[in-house]
Amino acid sequence: MAKLTSKFSAHLPEIWEAIEGETDMRSANQKLYKKIYKYYKNTGVIFTGDSDMDYNVILNYLYEDAS
Repeated sequence: MAKLTSKFSAHLPEIWEAIEGETDMRSANQKLYKKIYKYYKNTGVIFTGDSDMDYNVILNYLYEDAS
């Protein structure tokens, strides 16, 4: 968690908006979404290739890591 919050500290409000379902990072801030996707991929998260499923996986990890 510490690494995630320090790496993306400037974007925590946007991340929480996505977690709470207020925005969709894929359209609101695609650059940030790609960075977060890459971050989790590099930590060993296996993605399915399905955009919606992968987005939900990321939101679940973000919720766990940012809480």
